[in-house]
Amino acid sequence: MDQRSPVHEIVNGLWRSLHMLGSTAATHDVEAWGFSIHAALSASGREFHNHEHVMDIASEGDPLEVIAALYHDAVYIQVDLGPPPSMRAELEGLIVSEPAGWRVLPGAAGLATQDVLGVFGRQVGDVVMPTGGLNEFASALVASVQLASALTREQRIAVSACIEQTIPFRVDPVPELRARIAKLGIEGKELEDTVCRAVRLGNRDVENFSDNEPARFLDNTWKLLPESNPALHSPLVYTVRDYRIALQNMEAFLAWLPADRVFHTWGNEPAPQIHARRVARTTGNLELAVRYLRAKLYSIALVEAVAAATGGDVPLDYFMGPKPMQATSKAKRIEHFFPQLPVAPDLDKPLHRLLEEGRASESSFDTGPSPVGAFLHACVGDAAVMKGVDSARKWWAGGTDVNTFLSSQPAKPAAAIARAAGNIIETRRDRLFSLAERLERGLG
Repeated sequence: MDQRSPVHEIVNGLWRSLHMLGSTAATHDVEAWGFSIHAALSASGREFHNHEHVMDIASEGDPLEVIAALYHDAVYIQVDLGPPPSMRAELEGLIVSEPAGWRVLPGAAGLATQDVLGVFGRQVGDVVMPTGGLNEFASALVASVQLASALTREQRIAVSACIEQTIPFRVDPVPELRARIAKLGIEGKELEDTVCRAVRLGNRDVENFSDNEPARFLDNTWKLLPESNPALHSPLVYTVRDYRIALQNMEAFLAWLPADRVFHTWGNEPAPQIHARRVARTTGNLELAVRYLRAKLYSIALVEAVAAATGGDVPLDYFMGPKPMQATSKAKRIEHFFPQLPVAPDLDKPLHRLLEEGRASESSFDTGPSPVGAFLHACVGDAAVMKGVDSARKWWAGGTDVNTFLSSQPAKPAAAIARAAGNIIETRRDRLFSLAERLERGLG
């Protein structure tokens, strides 16, 4: 199959799906709608919710699923800093920004979009937050406005239901969705088909959580970090502390997330054995991801502490050296100066492999391998890493100071980080070497 650009894929996917449904939409309208989706997904800051993700979700399913997949991530207000310019006209008069969130305006109860309110269980005057399905709600509004004359009412309800089911990580939302669709007059086989289709698309949207390869699951998780942490949009500028906060937020979220909130079922969609396998695989991926993030947190805690004890926070590149993809063969990186230390006996081998070999690919703001994390994990061991994260949390929360934290950590590895950094940071060389000597003597 010929490889096409994302805009071709989006327009062609929309055009084929509408054609299969018997729509009489004019080609120039279909192109305009596809161009608006493409423009929305092209916004800077979109690292995961972009063309690649959308076309992956739209690569299978019936025509209504494909249309819903194309629209489901069109609006991402907190990343795009508002509605996408290519869709602002459609949302004008339907929702408006307020300090508490986005208020649903009377215009949303119009003929083209009133069923979206019904599918999402919203009404005029509601204030919707990004964490409460705002982006999915707004995306469904846009789809219904653009496709008002291209699809039947029942088809637009089906598309809205699919988009509603991409609101992630809820306690079984399907029975309530079915009840709301039934209230709109959809019944019998059409009702069951609409619900099953929505469940199918919602599960496909989070399919990566059940990936058989943890490195690929972590790859997608990593792409979410800059979307929720704008500081990471500037990879040469963000600081050690910026990076730590991003990791800390992601670790807290994944440690909380129950696997049974990721995938959902209705009737025999999917088959019970498929659902059980997804939940089991998700459970394993989440557990490994949390341990991986804690190992990364421990390494960045020591880096942050060493920086704080020798002059304060710095851009991460200033401490670590240039990223491998930016570096020449002669560039100094911190891992070039790590000593050989005895290997700890309690290594979690799958975790260590992820730290040493890396996720499936590099990200826009970070390297795949974690050289500092792999070094520390190898020489202090699994238990000490997890204990060290707990100590770091106490320091970050203000319960202790940086010197107390540093002096409580294994001396030789902590000193090795300081000494290796001294070979990178000329302006702090003396202070870093002096800190390394104090740590090795147990003086903190």
